[in-house]
Amino acid sequence: MNQNSAIHECFKLLEKHGGSIAEKSNSIMVNDSTLKDLKKPFEFISRNWRDPLTPSLIALSCEAVGGNPKDTYDTALGISLINLSFFLWDDIIDQSYSKIFKPTLSGKYGSSIALISGGMVSAKAFSIINKIQFNQTKKNAINQLIWNLLSVMTKVEVRSLEMRNQGTYSSKDKLWKIKTESIDTETCLRIGAIIGEGSKSEVDNLGRYGASLGMILGLINDFRVALNLTLELVDKIKLKTLPYSLLLACEISETLKKRLDTLLDKKNIDSASVKLIVKDMLETSVFVDIQKKVDFLVQEANVSLQCLKENRATIALRSFIELQPKFFVESIPII
Repeated sequence: MNQNSAIHECFKLLEKHGGSIAEKSNSIMVNDSTLKDLKKPFEFISRNWRDPLTPSLIALSCEAVGGNPKDTYDTALGISLINLSFFLWDDIIDQSYSKIFKPTLSGKYGSSIALISGGMVSAKAFSIINKIQFNQTKKNAINQLIWNLLSVMTKVEVRSLEMRNQGTYSSKDKLWKIKTESIDTETCLRIGAIIGEGSKSEVDNLGRYGASLGMILGLINDFRVALNLTLELVDKIKLKTLPYSLLLACEISETLKKRLDTLLDKKNIDSASVKLIVKDMLETSVFVDIQKKVDFLVQEANVSLQCLKENRATIALRSFIELQPKFFVESIPII
């Protein structure tokens, strides 16, 4: 990897601020002797899942308001595990059995084991968070944010399933899903600022930064899925859960819409058909549309940061968000 690339710089920043907790969250379930019956599934997870983003955002947000990032360790570990449970359950709901030539946990061990594993990960997360010694006001604020996160993510999944079953998923609906799911990163920034004892204004501004970042990451991942870079596109077509980028492209290109319509009820979709779908999509203005959305969200995030005093953490947060447009382009090798 080019050491001057945006991808390298992003990973470097995340490893610096969240690498140790990412390692801990990878090993904590494997090393729990009471879970020996799930040891192999958790070993599989530890080899195929890593989340330095969550702890990095919580630590940097805490430091941005003058707090000690070390105070976020246990909370960040707990939130990382909650995100892991989302990750496992999403694959069950989306019926994702493989990604990038690798099976998911449900693809390797079945949906039942994935469901149980996600439940135990979530239980471990709350056992860690409940033991943290914060004052009651701070603890109540963090618990409320976590509950709100869980409630919103549940609402998103229920509504998504309803639209999937009704066959009414539009680009507007998918964009709503991406935007609403940005509450994940928003919550991380808010929790970090609360631990650092930031003011209401600081908490709100960092929350807005997190919401903008979350939507950027969601749009980038969505476009990668639409290009079949994650090798999930065939399953998305069969389940009629197309990514936002492809739904938007269908509204622009009648040729693409007709081509997709011929595939929706097919049991087998060959690679040649998928390549034609991707080719048709790239001939629309969707890539430019996503770029414009990402650029706008970067500007919004920077406006939120301008309301805070500049320090090492706010500089790191600004650097990370400003790398995203370049990261987007670099992560799409066929553009």
